[in-house]
Amino acid sequence: MTKKNQLFPIISIFLISFFIVSLFQFVGFSHAQSNDEPINIPTKFQMTEISENINITDSISSINIPLPSENWNITNIQLNFSDIKLGKEIRTVEEKGQSIHTIEAKGKLGYGVEINITEPTSIFGVYIYGYLTATPVTPVYVQIQGYDGGTKAPNENVLGNTLINISLLPGWHLHTFEEAISLSIGSYYLVINGSEMSIPLDRLAAYHWLYNGSGSLNTKLNTAVYDGVWKQDDIGKPLLYKLIQRVNRSFDPQEVNMTAEFNGSSYPVLDGSTEGTGNLAINELIAPNSTFFNIAISNNRSIDLLFNLSYRINVINNFFSDGQVQLREGSANRWILTPDINRVYYNYSVKFYYPTSWYNFSVQRNGEDISLNITSKYILFPDASIIDGASWEIFANSPNVVLSLNTPKLKFGPDQDLEFSVFPPINPGNLTYILINSLGFEEYRETIEITHNTTSEIVLSYTLSSNPNEGTYWAYIYWFDGENAGIKSQDFQINIPFVLNPIYIVIIVVGSIILAGASFTSYKLIKRSKRIHHEYRQKIYNKYMDVLNLDYFIIIEKRTGLNIYEKVLAGKDMDASLITGFLEAIRSFGIELTGANEQSQTIKLEYQQSKIIMSEFKDFRILLIMKENPSQDFLDSIKSLSYDIDNTYGEDIAHFTGNIDKFANIKELLDQHLETTLIYPLELKPQDVKITSDEKLMINRAKEVMKMRKTDYFFLSYLLYAKKGFQVKDAETVLNLISKKIFQPKI
Repeated sequence: MTKKNQLFPIISIFLISFFIVSLFQFVGFSHAQSNDEPINIPTKFQMTEISENINITDSISSINIPLPSENWNITNIQLNFSDIKLGKEIRTVEEKGQSIHTIEAKGKLGYGVEINITEPTSIFGVYIYGYLTATPVTPVYVQIQGYDGGTKAPNENVLGNTLINISLLPGWHLHTFEEAISLSIGSYYLVINGSEMSIPLDRLAAYHWLYNGSGSLNTKLNTAVYDGVWKQDDIGKPLLYKLIQRVNRSFDPQEVNMTAEFNGSSYPVLDGSTEGTGNLAINELIAPNSTFFNIAISNNRSIDLLFNLSYRINVINNFFSDGQVQLREGSANRWILTPDINRVYYNYSVKFYYPTSWYNFSVQRNGEDISLNITSKYILFPDASIIDGASWEIFANSPNVVLSLNTPKLKFGPDQDLEFSVFPPINPGNLTYILINSLGFEEYRETIEITHNTTSEIVLSYTLSSNPNEGTYWAYIYWFDGENAGIKSQDFQINIPFVLNPIYIVIIVVGSIILAGASFTSYKLIKRSKRIHHEYRQKIYNKYMDVLNLDYFIIIEKRTGLNIYEKVLAGKDMDASLITGFLEAIRSFGIELTGANEQSQTIKLEYQQSKIIMSEFKDFRILLIMKENPSQDFLDSIKSLSYDIDNTYGEDIAHFTGNIDKFANIKELLDQHLETTLIYPLELKPQDVKITSDEKLMINRAKEVMKMRKTDYFFLSYLLYAKKGFQVKDAETVLNLISKKIFQPKI
């Protein structure tokens, strides 16, 4: 080719480039921008859940009723008491006195004091005021004995006894009976019985029991003395004692002034229809702000009350449901709510008081329309309709609230104010202005909060840059108050006037040259970009195909030739020992020929429909059985897997003694490097993480598959081949969901 012919293509490119660049000065490019895409606004709506807590319990002096959370309030309480009794009390019979009766071997061997029981009572123990001079060798007892009406002294009927427990220090000393002593109405005796004491053994021992010699309030109580037989000693001079007792009868609430106390208020318990029963009903809103509602029970006896209780409380709670509204000019607004509804207690129901402007309702449970009671004010979710763990969706429409725009000018140039005004609805709300440039990108957004009713015109403006994108701009203006919404759009034309400056000629010439070079460079870059994109798609494809082709995985310890880990990933179980022995023989034969015993090597065999690969690494070998030959990426993954196995288990493999239990967790490394989780059945485990729209679509596809197959799990092949062909984008989305632990293996 001549030099002239060589220059001709260059000159031609230059002239064409110059012509094209020159046209840029005269042609205004207008980019089409559709206003048919909806705008989605996230929102939340309050719902009310109502339930009843019904239970039976027993209690002492207080009631603790559990609540689902501290957010729940109580609207009604119904308490029914039965078997109301007094708890234990300490009854002081006589507590003052300076006179002393002494029980000793060389004197009186016992003293007693009358107990007067006016209603059936259980005695658990007694306090005796006294002291000890010296400890006797023989046992001394504190007893409750029967009462001889003729002699006014204790009879031989011992109703309860315990060893005496009095120290050298004067004071009240407690004596507890092993079992409660039930006493009917009448008289009994409390005695210290030292009848077994004898002078040779207990010459120095003596118990001193104080009594009230004068001024006693118990002037009719008898005392007795024992000097071989029990006989009356005196009357109206009782020994000092206290009884630990409980009255054995039921009490009516009003008899003991039984009251329930909470939140600083007291509520009297009314008598029931039978003895020992009562009830209390409270109809008011109570906010415990706790997971327990505590009611204290008091009475005028200063004694704990024992009772059985059945209760019914009505509880209520307000919660918020996620939702969104889709706005599209010229169409009704589309509301979508996704409440999380789970039954609590009994007779559970949920009410949603919807805005008055909503209509055309549809309620779906697990993707199916269900018939619910939709009144003129609310949607009722009755107890019978609620399934724990169900997925709920509420759909409704509302009118697109009219917004009035005033656009005196529709064409603008650089550095000008793109300005117009809007008349919002009278009610308070938020007015949002979004400007989309001619390339389809959001260029400006502004939200104005309208806090009061207004009829004023609101001016919206945006100053264009000195070099804006030429073409059609779209302004979207929407108003939203949480329950109603409206949208309006308007297009504007942005024009750039032609001004030819001498410097532009130079720029055009230089630019033409640069453009020629850039065109060639761009061609190379585009070609490289396509190659990289193809390689990326191929890598995703290989990752799926390789793991789906993998049937069997074995790790063999070199020195013994034993399998330390094996995993069946697809197909049926094989005789691992037979396979490894066969390959060991082939490997040894290959090493004898090549002399490569110390080098890392890979043996590949084909047997019937399987591809067998064995890779050597230090003290172990990895054996894989596959349906098809793997990609190079897969073989590279085997190398990185080998390094990680050696780092984690290398020491155990080098000193292998036959125990393979310690290698069970190799599965985690296998899942990490070879993506074997793609083979397992997967469960859907929602996580508190942000997901993309593609990921949400894939989650919904998984739900549809499980619903169709009536299982709680799915295989990825169901998702990836639901469409025609292998979709790399879908495969990438699945990997992202596994990484976010939303898709988890069901193992």
